[in-house]
Amino acid sequence: MFFYTASWSLCVIIYLIPSASAYTREIFNDKPPLQERPPWLQTCKRSSPNENKCFRQLFEGCFPALAAGIPEIGVKSFEPLNIDQVSVSKGSGNLVLSGGFQNLVVRGPSNATVRSASLDLARRQLNFELELPRLRIRAKYNLKGNILLLPLVGNGDVAMALKNVRTAVYTKISLRNETLTGDEIIHIDEMKVSFQVGAMRIHLKNLFNGNEILAASINAFLNQNGNEVIAELRPDLELGLADIFHGLWNNVFSKMPTKLWLL
Repeated sequence: MFFYTASWSLCVIIYLIPSASAYTREIFNDKPPLQERPPWLQTCKRSSPNENKCFRQLFEGCFPALAAGIPEIGVKSFEPLNIDQVSVSKGSGNLVLSGGFQNLVVRGPSNATVRSASLDLARRQLNFELELPRLRIRAKYNLKGNILLLPLVGNGDVAMALKNVRTAVYTKISLRNETLTGDEIIHIDEMKVSFQVGAMRIHLKNLFNGNEILAASINAFLNQNGNEVIAELRPDLELGLADIFHGLWNNVFSKMPTKLWLL
């Protein structure tokens, strides 16, 4: 509306989200960090973590466990991903919208493929790219505004499908000491997210107070012009995605001391 972040790829889902009250930049989690390396956590050389694509393999190897959730360290399941609320506010250009989405359920991130992943401790960078073949989203919506000069007013159920989604995440990191144990952890200080969507299908129920003729026209228009709609929203969505990913990633990394995976 960017993370398996705990299953790191799951976080990608959220490219649809300009802002979400379910997540904040820093997530409070009083669970203790890992003290023994679990089977799903591979290791890499601290001096050259990308050697032989090691960090990419480490990154991919975490997906199954993190997607299922790891309650002992406070990482919730990301498949499906549940988001309480998403606000939408776009007041200029070809798209003017206000309102938002509630009770979002997002399915599909577990099928993500890691296109690239790299860790550079000297430059303080951690970057990765993910590809998802399909994401399915169901939610409640309440929207009012105009899309490419056409009015849009309604509230009710919404179903959306996104195909061939590619997300790139670029971060600036620092090494810090974890609050409870003092163990060294990676902390994400800055994040930038970009995404591309191959195709979008959407269906909004109860548009125009149940006027089926107007609703059919708007839904058809949205599906025929999905790329244009996404292009209008992209800057705000990328900022929102970065804000959400930021908190999710730091929650995970704070529970994974570097002594367990950077040798």
